[in-house]
Amino acid sequence: MTVVIVSTGGTIASTEDDGEDGAAPELTAENLIASVPELGDVASLRTRDFSNVPSAYFEIEQMAELASEIEAYDADEEVDGVVVTQGTDVLEESAYFVDCWYDGETPVVFTGAMRNPSLPSPDGPANLLASVRTAADESAEERGALVCFNDRIHAAADVTKTNSMNVDTFRSPEVGPLGAIDEDRVVWFRERASRPPALDPDPDRITNDVHAVTVTADMPIAQIEAAADAEALCFAATGAGHIPPSIIEPLESVAGNGVPLIATTRCPEGRLARHTYGFRGSEETLRKLDCYFASENVQKTRIETIVALAADSLDVVFERP
Repeated sequence: MTVVIVSTGGTIASTEDDGEDGAAPELTAENLIASVPELGDVASLRTRDFSNVPSAYFEIEQMAELASEIEAYDADEEVDGVVVTQGTDVLEESAYFVDCWYDGETPVVFTGAMRNPSLPSPDGPANLLASVRTAADESAEERGALVCFNDRIHAAADVTKTNSMNVDTFRSPEVGPLGAIDEDRVVWFRERASRPPALDPDPDRITNDVHAVTVTADMPIAQIEAAADAEALCFAATGAGHIPPSIIEPLESVAGNGVPLIATTRCPEGRLARHTYGFRGSEETLRKLDCYFASENVQKTRIETIVALAADSLDVVFERP
């Protein structure tokens, strides 16, 4: 059983440097492995130092490169699982990017840490051990990209970071985790509801020019107008799909420029309504705007849109009620 540890940086790889005010990514994948001797009892390990940057530095092109490398590992008969270590700030976006891009069988597990190794009780070593156990488990095959934190296993499509500092930050609102680590055992609670449709994205068409906006009370229309020449505009509407009337005309203008509109809800649970309300600015207005309806949070909706655009598959990925 061979598991590849792909290190990208983040808190799990951070240390405090003399002369610096705080921790910064410096540790390699080999350093991370050395801190958890028990890993050798679970699987044979290979390492790949993909990058060493803070999570917020991680770019869309790097996500695409990472997804392509994971596809190569899936084609390697000697690799049984992949664990990606990353900073937590955009981890849910990276994991979901891979989930949308990758349709292989080899388990892929994302993890990281909320406490760097210089702090009391760092959580990185335990998260890494739990993730390798998950990646080495045959039942993890074909479940798509997973996120393992605090001994819980989540589907990339479901999970989100819920707390800025707490080690129990990654949760799957509404649906809960797929499984957990009990001692040295991987325990599965349920199957994931579905995986994103298999796509064939063109790496040369990957772009970060997809805007994402959260709708707020009496928001300035400039936030919408800024997307006039974008590749797409994703927005998180209030409640079940409601927007202030002041942004309807700007949305019409953006759509008139040929910019696809993808709507979701800003609520952590639930989805957009279809036919409950009919006032101007309700979900009925979103339908008249010919919006695509998404079911993920706005940050993951943006990721899904980026991959779908690269595969010329917006109509496959999203529905227009």
